[in-house]
Amino acid sequence: MKTSELNTIHAEIAALRSGKTAPSRAWKLEKQPDGSVRRIALNPEAVRKANSEKEGIRLAQDARAALKVTQKDFAALLGISLRTLHQWEQGRRKPTGAALTLLRIASANPRAVMQAAHA
Repeated sequence: MKTSELNTIHAEIAALRSGKTAPSRAWKLEKQPDGSVRRIALNPEAVRKANSEKEGIRLAQDARAALKVTQKDFAALLGISLRTLHQWEQGRRKPTGAALTLLRIASANPRAVMQAAHA
């Protein structure tokens, strides 16, 4: 397989995981009492929405992990309260607007965030 084909596949997977693209099909598997497995079709748009709702949680955790800092230091770096960061990481609140964009940048390019913070 060519490198360009692999890059395209990886980009599609990333878009599906982030919720930017809805899957063409989605299934739920249920194990039956007799040991067989039943496949149930799901609404692909509902799956996309559920995945995008989890994006803020993943982004906050991934960005902090990429920067290798504590929750307290990460909250200070972003200029938010520690409580807000806890709520993002535990899924009680969802980052929006500029905070969501900053988390995406921090996750993708932690070095840029550190450089901007120390400028």
